[in-house]
This record gives sequence, C-alpha cells and structure tokens, in this order.
Amino acid sequence: MARENELRVKIQGGYLVATPSCDPDYPGIDIEFQPDKEGPLYTLPRVLMEKPAGKNLRALIWADPASEDYTSEINFQE
Repeated sequence: MARENELRVKIQGGYLVATPSCDPDYPGIDIEFQPDKEGPLYTLPRVLMEKPAGKNLRALIWADPASEDYTSEINFQE
C-alpha cells in the first residue's frame, strides 16, 4: 500500500518505490527496490536523483548490498 507522496510500481520480485527526498537542501527523488522476500541486504538497491543547492543535478547509486555508502555518483552538466 502506497503512503502519501509515494509511488509503488510492482515488478518481478518486488516493487520500485519512489519518494521525495526529505532534505530541503538536496531536493530530489529517491527510487528504491524493495524485494518481496526479506534477505540479508544491508542496503537495498537505490538511485537518488537530487539537485543540491548551488550545484549541478546528480545521481547517487547504491549497488552494493553490503555497504550503506553509495557506490557511484553521476554529475550532470548544465
């Protein structure tokens, strides 16, 4: 069941869940994969698209389930 300001899309094996970023200095959208089955994941697969105040748009990617830190950063040129 989707909560307020949440978009849930069913895909094979789970859901893609999109929510607004909660930090006003880093407005954006957070897209996370939530599997149907719980497992030994420390961090769920995730992409955060944000526009930090005074900086370029960027995407942060969490691809390593054993780490809470993002694994890739893509900065978009304006």
